[in-house]
Amino acid sequence: MTATVAEPTGARARQTYYWRVRNARTRQSPGSAGQAWHIQPGHPGGAYSDLGHELDPPEHHAPTLLSRSRPTGRRGDEQEFRGGCLACEWEGPVHSGNGFGDGDNEAVEDAHDHCFPGWRALPPITTVEDRWAVPRSRSRWAQLTSQYPAGWIDQGAPVVAWRRYRREAHAPPYTGRPRYELRVTRPPIDRGRRPTDQGALF
Repeated sequence: MTATVAEPTGARARQTYYWRVRNARTRQSPGSAGQAWHIQPGHPGGAYSDLGHELDPPEHHAPTLLSRSRPTGRRGDEQEFRGGCLACEWEGPVHSGNGFGDGDNEAVEDAHDHCFPGWRALPPITTVEDRWAVPRSRSRWAQLTSQYPAGWIDQGAPVVAWRRYRREAHAPPYTGRPRYELRVTRPPIDRGRRPTDQGALF
């Protein structure tokens, strides 16, 4: 009978433990590292993140995504996801899915509920073209973010954009955009009201 190994909690502590397993610094097999909760590669604090790896936690809550794989016998491994915070030990509920918008989206949203409560009411970017154009236009970016709560932009609050299809995955931060881009469902069109063009808002 194999004893259950107690893992640390909190995104930063879990990531450290994950690398200890991978580097054969524990009694666990290095090949089992993926079964330990760790920061999803490409997300803040994780491997391949453009934002670097600060030794000290940020002074404000900062969202990230934790993941692990679980053996399920003949069906292979099952992926699990949960939101995490780089500034505290908070962790969200577990979501199962295949990633790429399935399971991971829900976990990223949980993390933003923790770090930026009320983010769902932020003004959205409504066209695919404007996902790139608005952040690159000083005036349009200023107008969009003027509707954010004070201090949120400096803390890495997300950009909200209408999704193109049902499970379009949320995009993690990178050097050119140091914040998540959260893709949300477009609200139903009111047939009795003429839709507003994105350009008319700026």
